Amino acid sequence: MSSTSGHEQTRWQQVSRIARWEFNRFVKWRQQLIGMAVMLAVGTASVLLTKLVKNAKSEATTVAVVNGAALGFPLPVVDDVIWLPARYATDEAARAAVAADSVGGALLVRNAQAADIVVRKRAAWTSAVETALTAARQGAAFAALPITDAQRASLLTPFSVAVSTVARRDGGSEASSLAVTFGILGFGMLVLFNGFASLFTGITGEKQQRITEQIIAIVTPQTWMDGKILGLASAALAGTLLFGATSLVLLATLPQLLGAGTFTIPSIAGDLGTVAVVVLVTLLGIIMWFSFMAAIAATIDDPNSSPRSSLLLVPILPLGLAFTLLSRPDTIVAQVLSIFPLTSMAVLPVRLLLTSVPWWEPTLAVLLLATAAWAFRRAAGTIFALGILLHGKEPTLGETWKWVRHTR
Repeated sequence: MSSTSGHEQTRWQQVSRIARWEFNRFVKWRQQLIGMAVMLAVGTASVLLTKLVKNAKSEATTVAVVNGAALGFPLPVVDDVIWLPARYATDEAARAAVAADSVGGALLVRNAQAADIVVRKRAAWTSAVETALTAARQGAAFAALPITDAQRASLLTPFSVAVSTVARRDGGSEASSLAVTFGILGFGMLVLFNGFASLFTGITGEKQQRITEQIIAIVTPQTWMDGKILGLASAALAGTLLFGATSLVLLATLPQLLGAGTFTIPSIAGDLGTVAVVVLVTLLGIIMWFSFMAAIAATIDDPNSSPRSSLLLVPILPLGLAFTLLSRPDTIVAQVLSIFPLTSMAVLPVRLLLTSVPWWEPTLAVLLLATAAWAFRRAAGTIFALGILLHGKEPTLGETWKWVRHTR
């Protein structure tokens, strides 16, 4: 990029050129395709190994039973467990047999409600035995009740409750909307975490190499920062799209190898309005968080030692709040968080799916989110312009806030 071309180009042409350079810097299509192939191979191998392990037959364990008559009911059938009810007469003899590895374990019955299991080391079958004994005791007690078979069947029949929602005019499916919306939300979070490392590298690395002073002599710091945010966000978006496409291929093909049900992509034709709002909020949220992190990165002198690198974890908090509010989407707290810019990307989609939301709420959330993205973008440019002049120290929070307050 020469100084002549910089004067001839408009500001947005410069932003576009910087963005393309950053995108091509971090997105290498050959490596991306190799990564997809490796992911498919590893996924297929994992599924095949899982199938092999599930189909492998384990050797049955022999379990000696002492005082089995005290149970008051027959010993239940447990997979891969062979009962030896008359092998040993005393607890000491059974314990000695376990210690000598003559049997896999011993069940020492104390009464109809309690028993001890003795093993040489922890074994998975002990929990299955406990569950089977509990069910057998409950079944025996239930069968002894003085009631008819019809009454017994009635007591065992669960109360049936069918939940339905009012049919919508667009014929949309709530289940499909839920799946697609959470898929979009998860996709947005993956874009953030995939891109933050590149963002810190792209900004702090150049500050350490002291090459940016030459570049901002050609373009303004705000133009340089805008190009970086746009290019690095696009690179993260492209990488996550390839990851998502590979994951869908695995989900569509691997269940067939395991003999499980086929995965189908949910239809969204009936609820395009909600999905469109979720997509818009997710994209604005990505730009806002990238701008926020760009502002943080512009204050860092050495990412390897700076405590401010821990701020990469900040976007996790809204996601945690969203899952917490799954059972409380109608509260005032949920409504406020769905509008607040730092949390609306994660919380608003939850409210849109789980409760009735007035039209003004997503409208206000989008406006505030766009405003926050613009404000963080401006702050990032200002902090970068002044922070690049500092050598060997990071600006304090007071200095940073003073720079941001003077942003025009």
